[in-house]
Amino acid sequence: MWLDLLTEDKIHIATRSQPQGLDLTDKWTLIRSLYRALCQHEGLNPAVCGCIEEELFARERQMSTGIGEQMAIPHAVVAQTDRFLTRCAILPEGIDFDSIDSSPAYIVVLLIAPKALLHEHLKIMAEIARIFYPQKTREKVIAARNPGEALSILRQAAAQR
Repeated sequence: MWLDLLTEDKIHIATRSQPQGLDLTDKWTLIRSLYRALCQHEGLNPAVCGCIEEELFARERQMSTGIGEQMAIPHAVVAQTDRFLTRCAILPEGIDFDSIDSSPAYIVVLLIAPKALLHEHLKIMAEIARIFYPQKTREKVIAARNPGEALSILRQAAAQR
């Protein structure tokens, strides 16, 4: 499900010297630049993007989406969309995400879910966790040289699960 949504053009491999259009100042600016890239790529209207921003930041203020093990999954459920939307940032230098294990996030998956599909949202979150659970998978993704290589690694990992 999630891998069906993810394409090379939705994956950013970003460093401070080559940010690939992302603002890596902190987790808040990263989330903002990821959702803005998503809105632009998907051609969403500004009102929908405003709802996405509001829900993402409300969720992050409630509790960090830094799940530990080098990962963060900022996510929001919004009524204004009828489909799942995603972006993935691979950050070889990592970023502080207030993760539960205090580790930096090197992989950040942004997920926007339609309110009408809440059950599927939980399934997709579980799928993301399963794919990235093996440390070897995370290491390979973090070391990927380009989005195509990262996507190939993720597809191989999903096929082995």
